Amino acid sequence: MVEVFRLTGRKLEEELAAATPNAVPPEGAPRGLAGFHSYRNGRDKVDWNTCGTAAIASIADFHSRDPYGLPRPVPGADGRMHWDDGQAIDAIAAAGFGPDVVFGWGTTGGRIRDALRSYGLTADVGHSGLFSRRWRERWTRLQSYVDSGRPVPVLIDLGMVPGGPHFAPHWAVAHDIADGQVRLGNCSWAPVVPVEVFLRAWRCWYLPYGFNHCAVYAFE
Repeated sequence: MVEVFRLTGRKLEEELAAATPNAVPPEGAPRGLAGFHSYRNGRDKVDWNTCGTAAIASIADFHSRDPYGLPRPVPGADGRMHWDDGQAIDAIAAAGFGPDVVFGWGTTGGRIRDALRSYGLTADVGHSGLFSRRWRERWTRLQSYVDSGRPVPVLIDLGMVPGGPHFAPHWAVAHDIADGQVRLGNCSWAPVVPVEVFLRAWRCWYLPYGFNHCAVYAFE
């Protein structure tokens, strides 16, 4: 019988207990994401499908990569200066790392991975596989990266997040997991959602193979 991904009531508690062992941070990883600066695609009628490109900018800038030499006019809560969101998105797309889903309807994890690799980062894509069978493994790895100070682009269904539109796949950036909640960047309202809500959103059940529990893991 195919295992169905269910997160409700007592089942939720059992699934989470099994899926959240003490994660071991990757050796030599930086600690802390205080004031993490996340880029977002907010220009009306321009950025409707560039959330993946904004996620690329967020991770590249976090790791101090500056492939395009753009000006940095925007002060951040992290005490650093940052690019203008639109300029960063346009530069990344012009370099060949814009949306790559058919008809330009979105960005694959592979495109984000390739962009980050071109900036000298080590990066790979993970997803939960057929029928979301490997979601626990994906969840454990996500926790490990975030707990060790590495933000992670995650493909989520904004319709599962309070304040989000229905059936809207979106590349957010998970940058804090604590006290049973996940903090997400690259969303205009900077949502902080309970783990069980995040896991439902991350499943993206209506998308094809390769997009369920999809994330891009990058480090220097």
